[in-house]
Amino acid sequence: MATDKKAPLGSIGNPIKFQDQDFKTLLEECLKSGQLFADPAFPAEQKSIGTPEDPDPKKAIKWQRPKEISKNAVFVEGTTGTTDICQGQLGNCWLLAALSCLTMHPTLFVKVVPSGQSLAKPYAGIFHFRFWQYGEWVEVVVDDRLPVREGRLLFSYSHTRNEYWSALVEKAYAKLMGSYGSLKGGNISEGMEDFTGGIAYSMEVSSRTPRVLWRSLTAALSRGSLLSCFIQAKSYLEVGKVAGNGLIKGHAYALTDTDKVTKASDEILLLRLRNPWGFVEYGGPWSDKGKEWDDVDKAEKERIELKKKEDGEFWISSEDFSKLFDIIELCSVNPDSLEEGNTPASPSSAASPSTWTISEHEGVWVSGSSAGGSRRYRKSFWKNPQFQLVLTQQDKAEDEDDEDDADDDDDDEEEEEEMTLEEKKIAEKQKEKAKKCTVLVELLQKNRRQKDKVNFLYIGFHIYKVTSLQGVCLSSNFFQKNRPVGRSGKYTAQRGVWRKLHLEPGNYILVASAYRPNQPGEFFVRIFSKTGNTLGAAQLIKILNSVLQILISRFKKTCLFGMNPNKCYNIMTCIIVVFF
Repeated sequence: MATDKKAPLGSIGNPIKFQDQDFKTLLEECLKSGQLFADPAFPAEQKSIGTPEDPDPKKAIKWQRPKEISKNAVFVEGTTGTTDICQGQLGNCWLLAALSCLTMHPTLFVKVVPSGQSLAKPYAGIFHFRFWQYGEWVEVVVDDRLPVREGRLLFSYSHTRNEYWSALVEKAYAKLMGSYGSLKGGNISEGMEDFTGGIAYSMEVSSRTPRVLWRSLTAALSRGSLLSCFIQAKSYLEVGKVAGNGLIKGHAYALTDTDKVTKASDEILLLRLRNPWGFVEYGGPWSDKGKEWDDVDKAEKERIELKKKEDGEFWISSEDFSKLFDIIELCSVNPDSLEEGNTPASPSSAASPSTWTISEHEGVWVSGSSAGGSRRYRKSFWKNPQFQLVLTQQDKAEDEDDEDDADDDDDDEEEEEEMTLEEKKIAEKQKEKAKKCTVLVELLQKNRRQKDKVNFLYIGFHIYKVTSLQGVCLSSNFFQKNRPVGRSGKYTAQRGVWRKLHLEPGNYILVASAYRPNQPGEFFVRIFSKTGNTLGAAQLIKILNSVLQILISRFKKTCLFGMNPNKCYNIMTCIIVVFF
């Protein structure tokens, strides 16, 4: 029997209304009044651009609607594809490369770009898009006035010049971040996560042989993962420079496909990449200009849809890719997609060998209170927000690969001690007997995009095993005597860090921290647990977080029982409990 039960607030079916703007209500009002929508929350003014105004009158910015720019303007021309997106005069290749990847996955694309939108009647100059933001989907409404300079779109545009969906997605994301200038510079993983709600991570190209890398990327694409890559620049001066082979250092490329062709008797493994500029392509072997294609059967070239035109898209052999590129960024829509052995038919496939439970929490590092810094700062590390975990459901035999647990971090060299031979023997015996619980922990810092710059803190997390959970913060004495059993790795100045861990059943404390103490900031933690573990305190967490936000936002000087609000926060973060 059908029910009218509404989807949970913050889900893709019932997203948060950004700035309390409801698309349907605003659309109806505009259609009824006959007035095109003009967004008061993101006005057609220089402050929405977010950069200083150019003093040259010839470079003055005008805000125009698509049909004022192009008479045959359309929202989507035919179908969406990677060549729909070209980068304008804004350093946001990271965002547009992620958007190019998204077009390869229709089921994910419609989450961000809801269907049924058009520049045809009924038309009211209003559009809406959805983005994932720290555990919630947010709907952003925009008008279709776009910044134009000298008759051309200032920022993102379509290769066909008359298609406008990508420019409007970029505008909506700029509104979410504060301005277009806020999009300048970033990591591809940010865009990937915000378009999917997935888990983004990096892979060094040199970590695998060309053939193994090709197989890994082929499997990742088949699982619905978003992929991109770049060549590391040795200095800031190298960023954006075009090399003799046509490749650009410090620039994000979308990795959209893999395939193989036969040349004579040789099997050639290929990768397809796209430059979000929409032009400037690789010119080496197997590129659009490569003579190697002359010896490939015509049917093969048609099968892989070889297009020899300047559209930013090109093929490259796996051998040359491994020589020229340094880093691959991947975004998986669920934790099972991180496993190379699991290959569902589509990103939304339910045929997963295991189930995952997710718990999400928000927190704050408050200067002088809960911003304790890294383990190097022994007197204050214990002040960082602490989260309690209870792991009960075993799912992983100890003899499986636990390489994710092995990385060290850089904040505690002075505390390293050699294990004795006897200790090693005991540890090995325990290792042979135990079975483990699989958890994936991700820490994201929030709201670090400020005007035209990004100001990420160096962040990380540590996990400690405890004998029991007493509902109070662990003291400085505990952390000086005990070492973590899991960690995120080196502190990194990126939006997020994550680690998949295999821990023995038991009680744990997770500590989230910035590298230096007294650096204020907001953060978001999400924890995935494998198999049948449950969230026994989910409702308690929601209540505590709600109360916490009220305390922080409403009480400036005093808090519970007359205490300082920072101290209240420190106490409350210590009693958030997560059961798995």
